Amino acid sequence: MIQLRDVHKSFDVRDKRTRKKMRVDAVRGISLNVEPGEIYGLLGPNGAGKTTTLRMIAGLMKPDQGSIEVCGLDTRTRGEDVRGKLAYLATDMQVYERFTPREQLRLFGEMQGVEAATAERRGMHLLERLRLSDFADVKMNTFSTGQKQKVNIARALLHDPKAVIFDEPTTGLDVLTAKTVLDLLQLMKSEGRAVIVCTHAMPMAEDICDRVGIIFDGKLHGDAPPRDLLRARHARSLDEVFFQLAGESEAAIA
Repeated sequence: MIQLRDVHKSFDVRDKRTRKKMRVDAVRGISLNVEPGEIYGLLGPNGAGKTTTLRMIAGLMKPDQGSIEVCGLDTRTRGEDVRGKLAYLATDMQVYERFTPREQLRLFGEMQGVEAATAERRGMHLLERLRLSDFADVKMNTFSTGQKQKVNIARALLHDPKAVIFDEPTTGLDVLTAKTVLDLLQLMKSEGRAVIVCTHAMPMAEDICDRVGIIFDGKLHGDAPPRDLLRARHARSLDEVFFQLAGESEAAIA
């Protein structure tokens, strides 16, 4: 469903002190597969290459080397078709606060080519799943962070995607709202969707992910069920695995 083969991505950046240009290798040879009905946890520290990887899968950025396919479609040559099969919920998505959830979903349904009646039906179904249907006609300028996140999730799923990418879906949410989002992830898995979750919440990843991969310095480590990764690393938690990899990365640099 989602397949990456030896993907690389570099950027030219300017050193803040010397003003000289430098080449930074953000992603270095990542390969992974996410199957239908699977939740894959993509973990790692800030700056490790997670978001760059997600943006390439979503077709927002092209790899320098390697290939990425979503539902059998190459993201380089079939980017528009890929976006029709994929939902991408980024951490910086905003809502139109002067709109109600119903109005925003109707607008995005039109933009995504979803027939109006279908968009209304799907939108209300998603709001009910997210326990937000009572607020469907309330302007969002009074919404909490969690309520806005729920609207963005509904917006991302409105076109009934086969593959889903969630970047930090529970950040800033209270316990009950986060539980609602996690329940939705499990529902999407049961519906046969391929789901990638990028998160810093290691215990959450242990609980809901079928497999996890940890990115350090642009390379993927693990790519295994959490219990197998813990066993291979003689660790008691993914947090412990994370710190092991951090130590190895620092030792390699030294």
